[in-house]
Amino acid sequence: MLPPLPQSMRLVPVFFYAGALGAVAFAVITFLQIRGTAAELDAARRRTTEAQKELDATVAERGKLEHRAKRGADYGRWVEGAVNIQPLVVAITRSVGSRVGITELALSRDDKSGRQIQLALKMQPADVEQLEKSVQAIRDSSFRPFSAEQSQEDNHIEYQATLIWQPAAVAAETVKP
Repeated sequence: MLPPLPQSMRLVPVFFYAGALGAVAFAVITFLQIRGTAAELDAARRRTTEAQKELDATVAERGKLEHRAKRGADYGRWVEGAVNIQPLVVAITRSVGSRVGITELALSRDDKSGRQIQLALKMQPADVEQLEKSVQAIRDSSFRPFSAEQSQEDNHIEYQATLIWQPAAVAAETVKP
């Protein structure tokens, strides 16, 4: 027979079983933590997806607001640039003498720029001097005729031009001889 093992060697099987039991416990704990981490990872992915959806919605809303703000600013610039045309109409009608009549007066404002007005004027009987008085009245109203066309047919005279509004100070400087 073999001699008995020393006292310290009798603890080896106890340590072996304790180590095996510890390894199993460590494996179970690790498995539970991995499963918990997977659940947390899925929750984090859901939160990320929800946050991305909110971000996309916010970016889309911001784009809409910026578009509306740009349209509002463009409209504001147009309104600021748009000139009241009533004084222009009054100046033209007052410049016409008693022997000449205005048969047609059409003013239309450009959509892009409120400072530009399309003018179509038809007078009867044809009187070039009266037309020059009316054009001078237009200039005196701080408008500058641009691309003016004048035609005389039978007993009436037609005048078409693009009127560009100029403040009084600028108009005075451009008219100086």
